[in-house]
Amino acid sequence: MNRWFAPGLLLIVGLALALRLPELDRRPMHNDEGVNAMRFRSLWVSHTYQYDPYEFHGPTLEYATVLSAWLTGSNDFDRFTEFTFRRVTVAFGVVLILLLFLLVDGLGKAETLWAAALTAISPAMVFYSRYYIHEMLLVFFTLLTLVASWRYVQTKSSGWSLLAGVGLGLMYATKETFVFALVSMVAAAACASAWGRWMDGQRVSLKSHLNLKHIFAALAAALLVSMAFFSSLFTNVSGPLDSLRTYLPWLHRAGGESPHVHSWYFYFRRLVFFHYQNGPFWSEALIVVLAVVGFVAALRRRPPGQTNVALARVLAFYTASLTLIYSVVSYKTPWCSLGFFHGMILLAGLGAMALLRVCRPQWLKWTTGAALVAAAAQLGWQAWRASFPYCASQFNPYVYAQTSPDILKLVEKVEALARVSPQGHDTVVKVMAPGNDYWPLPWYLRRFKKQHVGFWNEIPPEPFAPIMIVSSEFQAAFDERAEKTHLMAGYFQLRPQVFFELYVEINLWREYVNTLAPEKD
Repeated sequence: MNRWFAPGLLLIVGLALALRLPELDRRPMHNDEGVNAMRFRSLWVSHTYQYDPYEFHGPTLEYATVLSAWLTGSNDFDRFTEFTFRRVTVAFGVVLILLLFLLVDGLGKAETLWAAALTAISPAMVFYSRYYIHEMLLVFFTLLTLVASWRYVQTKSSGWSLLAGVGLGLMYATKETFVFALVSMVAAAACASAWGRWMDGQRVSLKSHLNLKHIFAALAAALLVSMAFFSSLFTNVSGPLDSLRTYLPWLHRAGGESPHVHSWYFYFRRLVFFHYQNGPFWSEALIVVLAVVGFVAALRRRPPGQTNVALARVLAFYTASLTLIYSVVSYKTPWCSLGFFHGMILLAGLGAMALLRVCRPQWLKWTTGAALVAAAAQLGWQAWRASFPYCASQFNPYVYAQTSPDILKLVEKVEALARVSPQGHDTVVKVMAPGNDYWPLPWYLRRFKKQHVGFWNEIPPEPFAPIMIVSSEFQAAFDERAEKTHLMAGYFQLRPQVFFELYVEINLWREYVNTLAPEKD
């Protein structure tokens, strides 16, 4: 195993990249992705970033995108593509696997390879690694904090304690739900200590594991890192205070003041068994079942001479606590499950080896191993199916309020109209939708000059423009006026149950039609 561990881990990383990197532009930008991309625009173009305590989560995603944007070799934001943004979360999703190398002495080499492989091929982990939202960064920074804390406990090195503090600060600056992971970490450490005392008679002295100077230094590092991000590198003095103020609106959402309120089993319905009529079957039950086996194995009485159970028990209690919190909180979106599901994946690595070790006859061990490999391969196939042919389908359990591919036809037509317009991308475009329900259109219309594109949550007093994109809810019927100036040039779906009508000035439409190839008889 010693000879094969490093090559095995690198092979798994290669598999992870193969599932995550291709065709990152295949799925239309989700409205959240569009929002994040346009928020990055202000950072890239005007070199300013203003943290908003009421929406959009923390600033680490935008700052992490700077390197990806720089690697494009262009300063023009309009030339950036879905690949520019989504490769950021791909990178975090892949380096997440490499971080497991630092847990080998606590998990075991074979267990670590199983956990790495399941991380690489899990449909949920693959799908959301290709999603330009904050969740994969939060999972990565959480594991970084856990890894650094574990290494500190093993070495008592101040460097590891500082890294744990940096990880904690990055968690805080990424998303408000970091508090769930932090509470679960503290609870897990306490429960693991109490369990070890009760089950094994093992007494843990805090003084032998913790140094107050190191703890305060770690907290100072966490505070400094998080405040640097929230204050936009110390240029926005209200940012750090806003990072505390944000919890009031988010508490209201968590309590039910949100359209994303779902039952406690919402996550498990997607992870364990998901099927719509006429659609394929989906399940990551292999990981959930192996996680249960790993949980039980971690809590069993420690055999004489076995020492590497502390980390397993912390992971067991951490995952159970975090799963409970996310299940109880009524606000739910599918990607929020990644935090506790990644804990399940780590436990599943323990569970796979625990299962193999209890198989006494050699033939049974080989048969069980082959069955696990086959089941894992089926997970990888689901990951490919979720990220490619079903990447924007309602039959996919990880698709949620996804932008319809139909919107690309709308954008294509608007771009074609700009090409025949004398004003080009200076052509005035007006978008009207209730409740600002027009995202990610600002991303797709980014090439139009900012001063010539307007967005309204109602029909304005002067609505007319050469190009108008209007929510069907307004029933505008601009083409039925007595003084006919516009044509309704198409009806497009933005996402499920959200439709837009495209109105085009008659003269501009004539110019566009004249460019079309004549129909063959």
